[in-house]
Amino acid sequence: MNHESASVLIVDEDDDMRSTFSAILLDRGYRTTVAASAESALDLIREDDFDAVLLDYKLPGMDGATLYGEIKKLRPSIPAIMITAWSGSHGAQQAFNAGTWEVLRKPVHIPELLDKLNEATNAPLVLVVDDDLSFCESLWQILNERRFRVALAHTESDGIAQAQKSICSVAIVDLKLGEGDGRNVIKRISQS
Repeated sequence: MNHESASVLIVDEDDDMRSTFSAILLDRGYRTTVAASAESALDLIREDDFDAVLLDYKLPGMDGATLYGEIKKLRPSIPAIMITAWSGSHGAQQAFNAGTWEVLRKPVHIPELLDKLNEATNAPLVLVVDDDLSFCESLWQILNERRFRVALAHTESDGIAQAQKSICSVAIVDLKLGEGDGRNVIKRISQS
């Protein structure tokens, strides 16, 4: 994915930080959207698809790790880069445990941020279609640790919808879904 097509949600309560990150990313060809709180970030995630999210750890309402857990429930394929002044703290560990792509310490080294963002937005996408939620979560963790983005679907219709909106490199599809037939998902993927 090139920068011109990559969209990044920037979540930080500090106006200057949001503006600075947005200006840097816009200058590099990314499309950006900003949010000042966890609540507004979740509203934006519900409304739009993003290729990555840049999160501050300290946010009003909830911390960045908790926010990423909520984002992951809505759109598990979105990788997150956490930015914090507390990278050696319990919060950084929480961020890694939540599955964030990377945790960077403030002040941010911009070339490192750009490298990590490029890596995250260009990582191969794996579509997992299975009605076993715990299996999906386990597979998400394993694949995420190996630097894959992972989209999840639990029904035939969700699998087909995911296949229509994103180009996956690999699909793992349970043929016998509680709600539907995995073969129809595979047919839709093969048509893409």
